[in-house]
Amino acid sequence: MDWKAESAVLRKNAGHKDYEPLQPFVSNRTVDRSIWYEGQLVTVYAQGEQVDNMLCVWEGNIPERIGPPPHIHHYEHELFFVINGSIRAWVEGVPLDVPADSLIFMPAGRIHWFVSTSPVTRMLSFTVTASKEFPSINNSTALFKFIGIPAEAVTLPPKVEVKQMPAPAEIARVTREIGGDFPDLERVGWRRGYGENDAKVDPSATD
Repeated sequence: MDWKAESAVLRKNAGHKDYEPLQPFVSNRTVDRSIWYEGQLVTVYAQGEQVDNMLCVWEGNIPERIGPPPHIHHYEHELFFVINGSIRAWVEGVPLDVPADSLIFMPAGRIHWFVSTSPVTRMLSFTVTASKEFPSINNSTALFKFIGIPAEAVTLPPKVEVKQMPAPAEIARVTREIGGDFPDLERVGWRRGYGENDAKVDPSATD
């Protein structure tokens, strides 16, 4: 059986004869796909031309009390599936607990953030373009690469490097280039869970 020819016939019958399918691929959990990003290990599985910019898939390994600041994706829905551990997420300030073997859907256009509530949470993140009217970017890992460094092993970094963060204006620039935004980095702050004082802060209480 010529399955490639069979696929072409079925596409033609469905009215998609001019559509050229993407190529299949397998992504492995390897160091060359991984980033050390503020105490976390992030492994990128799918994005860019291979998936026609229609989605982005990455795996996060996130120590307790660590997570991103409040932010928004203008064009993409984001979904997290928690494999091990747990997170607490906030969507426009509403808390949602996400245990292992659970998925959370965070719609495009709504400010959200989260923290790991386990010693280490391992989860998959998926973004998908929210509307056919929106541009397909799906490149949220660009910010990880901008702030983080290439991983040296497929493990958590040996320690959290306290380095000079890029200027808020530069973080905002990169974030807007990939279709996102922060409400106000100067006012809301960046880190969640770094240091004794930060660990006691409930992000939902931020003014």
